[in-house]
Amino acid sequence: MTALVSGIQIDIKTRFVPDDGKVYFLFPGSGYKYYNYMRDNDVVFIDLPGLPIPDDLRISGRDDLVQRVAISDRVIDWHRKDKPADTNPDRNVKTAPRGRATQRRTLIAGILNGFFKTLRKGDVIILPSKDLEGEVLFGEIIDDGTVCTVIDAPFHDAEKIAARRVKWLGRQKRIDVPRWLDRKIPSPNPLRQLEKELHKYVYDIMYSRYYFNGEFVCKFGVSSAEFSALDNFLIQQIFLYSSALFENTQEDNINNFSDKAISVVVSEIVFSEDIPDQRIVINSPGTIILYGKNIVPLLSAVLLTIAASTLELDANSPNISIVNSADTAALSKTCEAEIAAEVLDDIKVMGFARWQELCKIAAEARKRTGINPGMNATSPSVAGVDVEKAQK
Repeated sequence: MTALVSGIQIDIKTRFVPDDGKVYFLFPGSGYKYYNYMRDNDVVFIDLPGLPIPDDLRISGRDDLVQRVAISDRVIDWHRKDKPADTNPDRNVKTAPRGRATQRRTLIAGILNGFFKTLRKGDVIILPSKDLEGEVLFGEIIDDGTVCTVIDAPFHDAEKIAARRVKWLGRQKRIDVPRWLDRKIPSPNPLRQLEKELHKYVYDIMYSRYYFNGEFVCKFGVSSAEFSALDNFLIQQIFLYSSALFENTQEDNINNFSDKAISVVVSEIVFSEDIPDQRIVINSPGTIILYGKNIVPLLSAVLLTIAASTLELDANSPNISIVNSADTAALSKTCEAEIAAEVLDDIKVMGFARWQELCKIAAEARKRTGINPGMNATSPSVAGVDVEKAQK
């Protein structure tokens, strides 16, 4: 049963990745011994229990960090010897004996400096698993790095360790990750930056919808056990019709839009930069991925979300608002306003008859394939209706 509403709010759940964002591998200790702890507690750290780090992260310089690493080395050695009471190391960097600036300590000091000063909120962490059947985790740093997060050091009673908070957003069995990614996992360094040209492939794993380097990417889940040519035709009508609507808004080059059946408009489309590229990975179930330089991938998802919802939009006086629970960046706000304006223009151009036709196509595509754009549709007048749970 549908509810006629004049206003609908869509949550596009789209990550706007900054162009200067960074991606790092972080290794969970020797033998991957901290993997479970980092996964379960949403933290990452360098394996240096007992390392004295001030709460405000004010460190004098590289030599100061080297001395702190030396203290951690003494603490680890003390634990290894079963913590003899008469040799408990001094953990105060001002009073502890100076340690030698070995090549290893100097290297670790540089890594620590990057871990606390270079690693920024929103940067991506890749946490590898030891076994091929284990999951490689992908997450974002969620603290701003100005205050140290101190936690109890696993496997070292009564010791503390300095950590960064992380939100895990994606995971994939190591046996299934791209081969180039798996080859980069073995490394002697606990923290290593991934080349920028490879970031996109990581974001493909992490996010269902994102914007990066001038391109929108949007995934549509398909859950049916089979996927036929007719199923593809239904879905492609939605994608191509969205492209035609967007092009009409930009160029005003389609006459009598409301008088033409959707199949006719789609059949008349010629090559256009407004038509997004597409990848289809259908293993029943599978994924359809749209990507393009304009908002058409997201526009297609929004129109499909509204059309397939149990909320029946009043096409004669529609009111559309767009929000984004996945991002608060200024670019996201600009995109939200652009999509809302585009959807309103499109529905007005389509008119009631074409809107009803699109709803029927979307409902049939949903019924046959289980296609899901992964967005939420709610209305102030109908509390709590979620398109992902309530579809025609």
